[in-house]
Amino acid sequence: MIKVGSEREITFCRELRYKRQKDYDIGEYEYTNYSFPQCGDKKVYKNFNFSIFLDDYCNADCKFCVAQLRYSHRQAMYIKPRIEDDMEYFKRLDKVLELIRPLNPSVSITGGEPSLSPKLKEVIRMIDDYGFRKRTITTNGSGLLNKIKGNESVIDQLIRYNWDHLNISRASENEELNLRIMRYHKEEEYCNNQMLKQIIDITNNSPLKHRLSCLLLKESVNSVDRIKEYLEFYRQMGVNNVIFRELMDFSKDAVNTEKIKYCIDNKIHLNDIWGTLEKDSEFIPYLNILGYYYYVEIYKYHEMIVASESADLNQQYVEKEKHKDMVYEMIFHPNGNLCGSWVDSEEILDGYK
Repeated sequence: MIKVGSEREITFCRELRYKRQKDYDIGEYEYTNYSFPQCGDKKVYKNFNFSIFLDDYCNADCKFCVAQLRYSHRQAMYIKPRIEDDMEYFKRLDKVLELIRPLNPSVSITGGEPSLSPKLKEVIRMIDDYGFRKRTITTNGSGLLNKIKGNESVIDQLIRYNWDHLNISRASENEELNLRIMRYHKEEEYCNNQMLKQIIDITNNSPLKHRLSCLLLKESVNSVDRIKEYLEFYRQMGVNNVIFRELMDFSKDAVNTEKIKYCIDNKIHLNDIWGTLEKDSEFIPYLNILGYYYYVEIYKYHEMIVASESADLNQQYVEKEKHKDMVYEMIFHPNGNLCGSWVDSEEILDGYK
């Protein structure tokens, strides 16, 4: 069986890049048998991630929004019903946390823009009460310096409640271009580079680790030279961890034509990038990882860790169809459903009534 998590062997196998999902076999990976109240017995991938989709509100309207594309891929409109009463929401979340705690997953909070959600403070405390082993929040950074308790900011609370990883989305080091791509509704809520520098300084002096996340786009970071420009800009700011992502492949019948067209027109293929990286002595291969619908290569660039990821939503559903008794990940949706899917009406493991 292939070891995962802290037991993973650190190796880089170039051939894995070309095998990818064609040779992926979930049977080689470790899993746990588990019984869910609603759907019964399932096999659960041992290193699965439990995601809390905290709120669908976002202060930006990114042209490449992954949350919306996951729904569009299933020919569904991005409309997320929710539990309106906060106390009822927390009660339901507590029940789900108790249900999955024996499986010891990593935990992440996403959205929407979670740093602006009034629920965030209570949710990060609840996660700490249950002692989950690895905790990550994905954000555009807008609300991280906002005060939510006395003199404490959102990022102060993340540190106090033992969060491990902070992922910040940033499409370009250039402010004007980043604003144009991510389309913030209110400029005062925008996480500019000056604010980002404060956040990086805080993380570099705390146990909370940061990582910038950048989509490869024809109109922005589109080559190894542009990757280096992005890295060098943020390296001077103290950033030490960055991931570059290829726009996901998806069903060509997907709804939301504006964002679908943007993704088609702006697609940069990582195979081309990787071919160039191989010839660049500044990038040292470190680790590559094959997942059930994604593939990741990790390099060392001076003192920085640089990851790169491609993903295919079509492959995700092909794999799930082949192994209907396997749970690869779990998502808690605003409507209270615990699902094995990012769509809140699919693969319901424990539904909210």
